[in-house]
Amino acid sequence: MTTGEFHLMKVPAAQLAGVLHGQVVDPGAQPTKVVRRGEGWTVDVSWEVTGDLVDWLAGRWRLEVVADLMGGGESRHPSPPVELTFTPGSGRYTASIPMRGQLVPGTYDLVVNLTTTTAAGTAGALGGFVVISKVTVKE
Repeated sequence: MTTGEFHLMKVPAAQLAGVLHGQVVDPGAQPTKVVRRGEGWTVDVSWEVTGDLVDWLAGRWRLEVVADLMGGGESRHPSPPVELTFTPGSGRYTASIPMRGQLVPGTYDLVVNLTTTTAAGTAGALGGFVVISKVTVKE
């Protein structure tokens, strides 16, 4: 599992800290770097925020995978992004993004992008990303 960067409000780590992980998983639930386009592969993501401020967070997480085809273009999955509500009392979250049939054959850099919106619906101050590099999609 690849670990990425987590960006937080400017507060001491004892008040709020975070970690973000992501990996490509084949239909047999095994981590992989090579998948078949038509098989049920996923990008599995987990993250945790800790500290005294966790219970005070309000809003929603927004999660998406940015697929950058080597020599080609960029696409975002799913559309719209997955949304999860902050859970008071627990800072642990997981999500699995199904990717079957989403990408044409080729080699990709995948980036898991995690952002937030506040309870008022504006852009939040938490988020992060994980670069899952060089995933090959075969027909």
